[in-house]
Amino acid sequence: MWLLLLVLPVVVGALESSSLLLELAQLAARNETGALESTQCVEQLRQLHSAWQANQSWALKALDASGSGFSNFMLGSSQWLGNRLTCRALNEPLLRDFTRNHQRLLRQPAPFEHAYSVAYLRANSSWQLTTRMKPRQLLHVGLCVPHSCDPQQLQQLLGQSLATERPAGSWEQRMGLQLELVYAKRPELSAGFFARPAVRSLLLLLAGSLLLACLASSGCLPASRILGCFDVLANWRRLWQLGRQEIAVISGLRVCSAFALIGLHTVWYQFFAVNHSADLADKLVKMSSQTPLPLMMEVFFAISGFLTVSNFLGNVPLQRSIASDTLPGVVRRFVRQVAQRYFRLAPLQCIVILLTVVSFKYNREASVFHFVEPVDELCEQHWWRNLLLVQNLYPVSEMCCNWTWSLGCDMQFYIGAMLLLYTHTRHPQLIRRLVRVLFSGNIVYTVLLFVCLNVPNTLEDGYSIGDWVYTNPLVRVSSYLIGGIYGYAHAYSLEAPFETVFPTKAAKCALAGFTLWLFGKLRNLELASPAVVGSIVIVMRSLLSTAAAHLIFCSFRIEGSYRVTRWVVRFLESSWFHRLSRITYAIYLLNPTIILHVYYSFSEAIPSDFSILVS
Repeated sequence: MWLLLLVLPVVVGALESSSLLLELAQLAARNETGALESTQCVEQLRQLHSAWQANQSWALKALDASGSGFSNFMLGSSQWLGNRLTCRALNEPLLRDFTRNHQRLLRQPAPFEHAYSVAYLRANSSWQLTTRMKPRQLLHVGLCVPHSCDPQQLQQLLGQSLATERPAGSWEQRMGLQLELVYAKRPELSAGFFARPAVRSLLLLLAGSLLLACLASSGCLPASRILGCFDVLANWRRLWQLGRQEIAVISGLRVCSAFALIGLHTVWYQFFAVNHSADLADKLVKMSSQTPLPLMMEVFFAISGFLTVSNFLGNVPLQRSIASDTLPGVVRRFVRQVAQRYFRLAPLQCIVILLTVVSFKYNREASVFHFVEPVDELCEQHWWRNLLLVQNLYPVSEMCCNWTWSLGCDMQFYIGAMLLLYTHTRHPQLIRRLVRVLFSGNIVYTVLLFVCLNVPNTLEDGYSIGDWVYTNPLVRVSSYLIGGIYGYAHAYSLEAPFETVFPTKAAKCALAGFTLWLFGKLRNLELASPAVVGSIVIVMRSLLSTAAAHLIFCSFRIEGSYRVTRWVVRFLESSWFHRLSRITYAIYLLNPTIILHVYYSFSEAIPSDFSILVS
């Protein structure tokens, strides 16, 4: 019995040590020597400690509203946020219209106002799961503290509290938890939020768009192409009309690819934003290595290559005019076409950047989560790269809105394709040979790149060289070339390139056998060599691009196609796909901004399961 009485205070101290708010209250209560500056915050923390010892309801609610415990710390959990609503119950009565019971719980306020704050700590423990894909995650601990404790004073008190030695045998000591305060904040909008330049620019843009929409709908001004873009009723009718000049199967391919990428983005940005658990990391690996979702951008590149080449070669008068024009005239035509392409891609990207910056500025003040990637700061520094559509030529860690890298690739591919097509009007044989050399050289370059970089077999290590093997335009150009080759075959009514390269069943079986052999090598990923991994990436990209381009090609020759091909084409030509494709570009560019905003706006982490894809 005497031994139990001796050990009990130590055990209780170890259990209490996981509550930062209780540690702060104890620090204030022990301030008998005057080590702490006597402030209203310290005095109210002392009152909180006395009320907690007396089991007063408001003090218990303050402790209950604060995060504690550090559970599941080892495998990635970093958020013990408590509850804002419980903290609010200290300041005002709750659920008046719901119940008359629980008077102490719902009606008894604290003698002074409380505010919800969050402390961000660095664990510095070898037992914490970390990854080289991002900085070591900070521990998020919610605190329901007296309102008089502003973030600066709270940081000072927390620093002193964390500097005290942990009780012997405590959980923190066993885990080697050397807690270090990074910063603390009160998650709420500041008075100067709406005075920020980005917020004012967005409000000005919305006001201008609304004004133009009203002018376009009222008919007060003469009709013009620019004003017509803001006619809400006309745009709504255009959304539901099926255009005769559009290739219906492309609409289906775009919509399916865009929503597949949304599924990938949902899990990817959840991992990078708010959930660092081993469970979600495992799901991310499965989505990246066992599904074709990361390669869906190849479909967009193949479509772009097909349309660029087929539209140009289908315009015979334009080719004749270019072939007979002088060099200055050809340059003017070229610049005009590139400018048209640029003004199709750039405006919406600028709007997305502005929305993303405002969203991150808002969540930097109002969200309880720490930002792993400060997108708003990156955009303020490197916005001009996005404006020039060269962001993909820089490291991913420096990209503003890094999901827009594909727009840079597409613009660069378009410029290269137009140079080849303009030259084709005078030297067709040379360009045909050059395309073959480019395609073969790209395959060799990709394999050699994987070998030279010694591409690792883990997602963590592979992410570190993503600038070379994922966003690099040189490793993506093969998909654009495949689309362009199919566009060439369509413009000149040639046989499908796949049938030309693999004309017999034996050739097709050989291709299938080679592909299966490669994937067999990938079964044991740890033993796969960089050359095998590079070959698999090339095969998967080529097959996916060829499949997309082949479906587009066969949609013009549907009667002579295989039954499965006809069924897939008719499915992709559905009118709903056609209507949704009008906003596919906007969906693709905006979905990461929306996903990140939703994640950062939640007060608790979202469960790491695939049900979020359905919801």
